Parts: sequence; C-alpha cells; structure tokens
Amino acid sequence: MNSSLHLKTFFSIGVDKLSLCVFDGIKDKIFEKKISVNRNIEKKELDELYEDFLRVNILKVEKKIHKFVNEINLIIDDSNFLLIQASIKKDGRGDKLNKADLNHILFDLKQQIKGNNPDKTITYIKINNFMLDKKMFLTLEDNFECDELCLNIDFVCLPNHIKKKYADIIKKYQIRIDQVFAADYLIKNYKKDDEDLAQTAARLKYENDENAVHIVKKISEKPGFFERFFRFFN
Repeated sequence: MNSSLHLKTFFSIGVDKLSLCVFDGIKDKIFEKKISVNRNIEKKELDELYEDFLRVNILKVEKKIHKFVNEINLIIDDSNFLLIQASIKKDGRGDKLNKADLNHILFDLKQQIKGNNPDKTITYIKINNFMLDKKMFLTLEDNFECDELCLNIDFVCLPNHIKKKYADIIKKYQIRIDQVFAADYLIKNYKKDDEDLAQTAARLKYENDENAVHIVKKISEKPGFFERFFRFFN
C-alpha cells in the first residue's frame, strides 16, 4: 500500500456524532462511517471512543483503498474556536503597491495575530475583500497595482491544547493532521444546502477558495494566485 495525493480523508468531530469520510474527487465519497455520541459522555470515555472509532475505521479505509492513510483533515465542532476579524490599511505614499506589498502586509498581520495569541494555532485565513484606492474588490488580478490598499481578513484560531489532543490521538496510527476546519465557520461561510460538512470541506480541499491563504505542505501542478503567493506561510 502507498499514499495518494488525490484521496482525501476527513474526520468529523461533532458534539453528538463522529464520522470518517474518504473522497476520491469532490463528488466521489468512497467511504463513510458515522456513529452517534452521547452528549453526557465522560471525557475519558470520549477520548477512548475517538481512538476506538479511528482504529477500526482507518483499517477499513486502508483495506478498501489499498493505500495507507498518512494525512487526515479534521472538522471540529467546538466553541473554543476563536474568529479574529482584522482590517489593515497600507498607503504607498507615492509608490505603487503590488502583490509584494500584499505579501508583507499579510505576513506582518499574521505575526501580530500569533504574537497576541501564543496559546492558539491559526487554522484558517480568508481575505473577505480588498479595497484598492477606495474601490472594493472580492478578488484580485495577479498584476494589480494601487496607491492605497485595505484588507478585511478572517483568522480562525484553535487553542493549542485542543489541536494537540487530536494530533496525539491520530499519530498513534502513524497519521498526521493536514488541515483543521471549524465546523461553525464552514456552515456560515461555505456550506451549500445539498452538502454535509465533509462534502463542504472536500470541495474546499479540491477546488480551493481563491481568497483563502492556504497553509499547505503540498505543491499543486497549477497553483492559484494566493497558493503561489503565500506558500511561505508554512
């Protein structure tokens, strides 16, 4: 067995259910297992349930796809996620601003967010809109220039100890976390009526949101503007 970049695995952790899904493309869900969870379950029993669920179903997945699962995406329903909405403005002071300046603006803002929240991990970054010379744009051309640039950005953060808890459980099966999605953020910003959360997350993984600042390890053959531009965020 070996790994495959095309297959994507999602472990959804809800307040009353767990699910494990594997996709071979956006619309091709080739494996799914769901179980209900008692909301009143003790923490120790819940952690044991996570481990038992993964142990049994990861093995089923690997037998089905004839490949090892090396990475997994988490979809977590947890009120401890913190959404930080930030705005930043840059004046070129006579010089034209371009994507290199956007690079520096985002890097500096990301460092500020991390510095002010050392106990949290940034799990998702999305640029909601751009103001170029006081005109709003939802996306940018690769070769844009302007005199003044404003950004409105979402930073989704998760406490370090929560991410570590799931990472420690998952690494017992020689699997690492690829990306963490906040269930509530997916519902409010991306979910379509005919999708479950795993399908929504899979769509983002396969298609990519043009305005998401991807924190990725893998390099696609034809990366989009922001994926090329912000790869240094790793």
